[in-house]
Amino acid sequence: MIGAALALAVVYFPKVVEAFSAFAGLLKPLLLGVVIAYLVDIPAKKLELKFQKRIKKPIVARALATCISLLLFLLFIAGVLVLLLPQLGVAIKQFGTNLPVLYQESVESLQQLMSRRPELEQGFTLLETYVNAGIEQVKASSPKIADYTISLLGGAVSSVATGLIALIFSLYLLFGKHRLVSQLSYLAKRFIPEQHYHKITAILSVANRTFSKFFTGQFLEAVILGTLCTVGMLLFRFPYALTVGSVVGMTALIPLVGAYLGGAVGFVLIFGQSLRLALFFVLFLVILQQLEGNIIYPRVVGSSVGLPGVWVFVSVILGAGLFGVPGVLFGVPLAATVYQLLKPSKQ
Repeated sequence: MIGAALALAVVYFPKVVEAFSAFAGLLKPLLLGVVIAYLVDIPAKKLELKFQKRIKKPIVARALATCISLLLFLLFIAGVLVLLLPQLGVAIKQFGTNLPVLYQESVESLQQLMSRRPELEQGFTLLETYVNAGIEQVKASSPKIADYTISLLGGAVSSVATGLIALIFSLYLLFGKHRLVSQLSYLAKRFIPEQHYHKITAILSVANRTFSKFFTGQFLEAVILGTLCTVGMLLFRFPYALTVGSVVGMTALIPLVGAYLGGAVGFVLIFGQSLRLALFFVLFLVILQQLEGNIIYPRVVGSSVGLPGVWVFVSVILGAGLFGVPGVLFGVPLAATVYQLLKPSKQ
């Protein structure tokens, strides 16, 4: 039966992949709910231990800790959106207004550079040809852009619905955590041999400890980097300091490359006012990221998960290539878990 099933899977491989993708799409809200519940439960467990010293009923302590942790999680997301969306709208409006002036200034700067460096003229001519061709393609595909905009709005509505379903499911998981864990433990003991059961529980214990330390350290590192970016931008008088600092902090949750993604958003926003300011901002962010990557990140995150830097880089690249954004987020703690399990114990 197993051989026949494998043969059918090989023969009808495209349909199997399509069915698996459809099934994964159905499970997406549930998986996202599991992730939200796990992230909220990390500070909830610490709060629960503190509340148990003052509250005699464990159920009340657990419910209070969960509610406070969930409220902090929602306030964090809402605060970032409140800081981001208004200034982002103003920045886009200013960018559209200043774009012709910036384009003319850029053209004049390039012309002055070519007058001093005639050997670069051929390269800039070729670049201008590519830019003009790209503009013509954009004009020719304007109906496709409208269809893409409609599909983008539909995707945004679908994402909001998925987020709401995931949030509701996470509430069920958070408030029924102990009962769910006891039920899964009972089923595992009933159907898994004892020696395998102990090995599985040991592996899950290492994974839980590693993932918890990683997300705690990554969140703390993102807050530190976002704060330093905001303070530095205020000191150097860059525009949109709160917005860009929030974006850099949020994207810094992605290991290694996240801050640069936030920096790209900041470059686009600041470019709407001045190209020179945007370039200085990129220089500032690169210096800040180097200081953070060499001083803060190893102390806050690297030491907590115990994974060498080279394996952090490899896990991010492989995770992004295989699973996209989820692979980037979970690649490092997963690799750290495997590293801890395979690492020889100290004698």
